[in-house]
Amino acid sequence: MELKWLEDYLALVDYGSFSKAAEARSVTQPAFGRRIRSLENWLGFALVDRQKYPTTLTPLGKEFAPQAREWTEQFYSTRAEMRDRVSSTKRITFAAQHSLTVSFLPNWIKPLQPLIDDIRIRINADNLHNCLDTLMSDQGDFLLCYHSPEIFPQLERDDVLSFQIGTDQLIPVSAVDDNGVALHEPRPGAPLKLLNYPDESFFGRLLERDYFSRKNPKIQFQIQCENALVEGLKALVLAGNGLAWLPESAIIPELKQGLLVRISDPLPSIKLKIMLYRKTTPRLKEIEVIWEYFKNLKN
Repeated sequence: MELKWLEDYLALVDYGSFSKAAEARSVTQPAFGRRIRSLENWLGFALVDRQKYPTTLTPLGKEFAPQAREWTEQFYSTRAEMRDRVSSTKRITFAAQHSLTVSFLPNWIKPLQPLIDDIRIRINADNLHNCLDTLMSDQGDFLLCYHSPEIFPQLERDDVLSFQIGTDQLIPVSAVDDNGVALHEPRPGAPLKLLNYPDESFFGRLLERDYFSRKNPKIQFQIQCENALVEGLKALVLAGNGLAWLPESAIIPELKQGLLVRISDPLPSIKLKIMLYRKTTPRLKEIEVIWEYFKNLKN
C-alpha cells in the first residue's frame, strides 16, 4: 500500500468527483482511477459505487474516509517526531525530475560546497508529482524541474518562490545506420516507429498538447514502447528501436559523436524552461544563500 493512494482517496472524498480530484493530485483521470482501484484491491472492498453518478462512496467507503485521514495525519506527525530525534547533521535536499539529475544537476551543484560549509546535499530523483509532494511536505528544500503551468498548475502557489535557471528543448532524434543515415524518419506511406512517454507523464502530456494534438494527419506513428524515464527511452533509441523526443541536454555527447541525429523536418522541437522552486520560509539560512547565489548568477 502506498501513502499516496490514501491521499488520492481523501482528495476524491473532498472534491466529490474523479476529474476534480485527479486535477488536484496532478495526474490524469485514468491514472487516478487506477490508483483508487489499487487502494480498493489492497483493502479488499470497494470504496466507490461505480454504478451511480455523480461519484458516490459505498457505505464502507464513507466509513473508511475518517480512518484514512487519521492514518495520513499520523504518518506525517510520526515522521516529524522521528526527524526531531535523528542526528543533528544538516542536510539540504533537492527534489528533481530524473532527467535533470543526470544532465543538469552534476555541474550545477559544483559551486555550492564553499557556500554551505559541511552541510550535506541530498538529491531525490522522481517524477514531477512526487517531487512537488517532497517540496510541499518539507521533505525537500528545493525543486528543480521543467516548467509548464498549463500542464502542472500546482506549482503556481503563493507559498512557493521560483525563477528560471536554464533552458532546454525536446528534440526528435533517431539512431543511425553505418552510413550515418537516420534509421527512423518520416517516409510516405509508412508509419514512423515511436518510442514515447506514457500519456499521464509530464513529457507525455507536453508532447500531446504541443504536437500530437495538432500534427499533420499525413504523418502516422506506430508506438513501439513507452517509458516515463528519459534515460530509458534514450537507451531504446540508441539501440535502433525507433524515434523519440528527448531533452537536448541529455543527449549532447551522442549528437556530437553522431550516434544520434536530429529529425527536424517536419517534426518540431519543443522549448523547455528549467525552473528552481522553494517555499517562502526556508528551513536553514543556507537555503537562502543558495537561492540568492543562483538568482544573482542568472541575472
